[in-house]
Parts: sequence; C-alpha cells; structure tokens
Amino acid sequence: MAESISLIRQIAVRAIVTENFKAQVANEILRNIQQIDAELQQLEFKGKRAVADIEKKAGGMVSNDARMQIETIRSQVEAEKMRLLQLKEEMQGQNQALSELPVGSVVTQFTVENPVEVRIGENIFQRLEGGEILVKDGVIQEIRV
Repeated sequence: MAESISLIRQIAVRAIVTENFKAQVANEILRNIQQIDAELQQLEFKGKRAVADIEKKAGGMVSNDARMQIETIRSQVEAEKMRLLQLKEEMQGQNQALSELPVGSVVTQFTVENPVEVRIGENIFQRLEGGEILVKDGVIQEIRV
C-alpha cells in the first residue's frame, strides 16, 4: 500500500490591472478581431467561388442537384458567418469590459497545473485547494499556495 501519491491541482494566475496590461490585452483583442474579419472575407470569397464553380459546371441549366448543392453551400457559409460574427461581438464586449477595468484591480488571466503530493491522513480538500500566482505586467509579485 502506498503512503502518498502525486496529484494535479489548478493554480490561478491573476494579474494586477495596469495601463500596460490593458494595452497588451486590448492589442490582443484587436488582433483577434482583425483575424475574424479576415476569415469573414475569405469565407465570402470561397462561398461565392464554390457557387460559381457549380453554376459553371451546370452550364445554362442548373439542375435540382446543383441547386441543392448551392443551397447547402450558402447555408453552411451563412452558419459559419453567424458564428464568426458572434465571436467578433464577444471580442468587442471583452474590449469594452477591459476598458472599464479599474487600474489596480485583480483579474484571473488563466490557470496552470501544479503537482501536489498527498499523504495518508491529510485532508485532500485542503491539499488540492488551488493557490494563485499574482503578476504585475508579467512579473510574479506573489505566490500563494
């Protein structure tokens, strides 16, 4: 019988909001929005090209099969377009929320995994209770475990 075992627990990486932090996150959000815009343009182009290819192959008479293919392509393009527009709207909402964050407040940026040794007789909930790493402009200020 083993006396101990290593487990993995989650550690929150929390950031102190600074003007630099806000600028970095805003730039990342802007890059994501630009990427979404580029994907939207590419999606429109590919959709139109796919429809044009089907119409070209069909010649003057577009068969029911070709119409169904065209409609399928259009609905797929529209569904993807809606997904991307929703994602863009979420990004814009994040940017708005970011601008309203007061300097000096603390936000969770992400989590990391940390191994922890648990032994017979210990309270597992206390041992697995997550700690946190506090950073300011990417520099660790405090480690709480």
